[in-house]
Amino acid sequence: MKKPTKHITVLALITGLIMLLAGCGTTKNEQSKKEPQGGSQKEITVRIGDITAAELIVPFHVAMEKGYFKEEGLKIDRKVFTNGPNLMMAMSNGELDLCVATGFTPILQAASQGSNVKILLSMSKGNAPVVAGGHIKSFKDLDGKVVGSPGLGTIQNTMLSLAAQKHGIKFQKVVHGKITDLPVFLEKGEIDAFTGWEWPAADTVNRVKGAHYVLNMPVIDNAESVAMGVNGKYYQENRETVKKFMRAYLKGVKYYTEHKDEAFSLMAKMINRPVEVAKMSMDNCIVEKPDIDLPSVKFAVQDAIDTGKIKKDAVPNVDEFINKYIDQSLLLESKKEVGLK
Repeated sequence: MKKPTKHITVLALITGLIMLLAGCGTTKNEQSKKEPQGGSQKEITVRIGDITAAELIVPFHVAMEKGYFKEEGLKIDRKVFTNGPNLMMAMSNGELDLCVATGFTPILQAASQGSNVKILLSMSKGNAPVVAGGHIKSFKDLDGKVVGSPGLGTIQNTMLSLAAQKHGIKFQKVVHGKITDLPVFLEKGEIDAFTGWEWPAADTVNRVKGAHYVLNMPVIDNAESVAMGVNGKYYQENRETVKKFMRAYLKGVKYYTEHKDEAFSLMAKMINRPVEVAKMSMDNCIVEKPDIDLPSVKFAVQDAIDTGKIKKDAVPNVDEFINKYIDQSLLLESKKEVGLK
C-alpha cells in the first residue's frame, strides 16, 4: 500500500507545480494587458476637440490619412465645435484630452479664468484674412461699415481689432456669427466684409462675385493663430500619450512640407472644393512652423487685456502668465525624433 501512496504524492506535487506555473502565466498576461508594450500595445483612445471648417490644418489630416496616429497606438475620438471659446468650455469641463486648431486667445482666456490647460505648439500662423464685397476697395474703406466676425474671443476677432487700430478706422458694427454663415451674410449684402479662418475665406473669394481679400495676413508679424492644447491634468498623468499624439502630428507636418501638392489635393477632397481654393487658403497661413512665436502671443494677450477679454487682475504679469501656460518641452523632443528641423 506504500507504493501507490508515493505515486499519489508525486502526482499531487506535479499537479500543484503545473497549477502554480499556469497561475504565474495568467498573472503575467493580465499584467501585460494593463501595461501593454511594443507591438502588442493596445490602442489608447484620445478625446480631441476640433473646429468647424478647419481643414486648413492639413498636417493633422495628413497624419490621420497616413495612419500616423495608429502607428503610435492611438485611436482618435474627434468632436467638432463651432469656435474656440465653445471648445474650451468642453475642455474645462473635462470632456476633452487635447484640442487642435484652437485659437491662442480662447485657450489663454480660459486659462485666465482658471482652466487647467497647456499650449504645446503652433498649428498655424496668420490665418485671419478679411474678405470684402466688390464695393470695398481696401481695408480702410471699412471705416463706418458692418463687418462680420466668428465671435468674441476668437483670434480672428482680435486681429480684426488690431488691424482697425493700425489703420485708424472704426466699424459701424461687428456682427458675430458662425464661420459657415458669414459668407452668406456677405453675399446677401448684410455685411460689408468679414474676418475668419481659411478655407471659408478663400472659398468666398472663389465663389461670390466681386468678393476679394482686403487683408491677407494679420498686421503683426508671425501672428499666432491656432494651437495644439492639452488638459493640464491629462498632460500631467499621460505625458507619454501626449508625446505620441504630438509625434504623429509632426510626422504629418514633415509629410506636408515634402508633398504639398498631394496635401492640397487631400484638403480639396475633404472640403469638396477645387484645388485652387486649397492653395489660396494656404497662401494666407503658415502651418509648417510648430515653434511658438512668443512675442506675437504676448501682443495678443495684452490686447485681450486692454479690450476686456481677459481681466487684468487675472494676469498681473503677462510674461509669467505666458510661461505658465505654454510648454514647448515635448515639441523640442518630438521634432528631433521625427527628423523635423
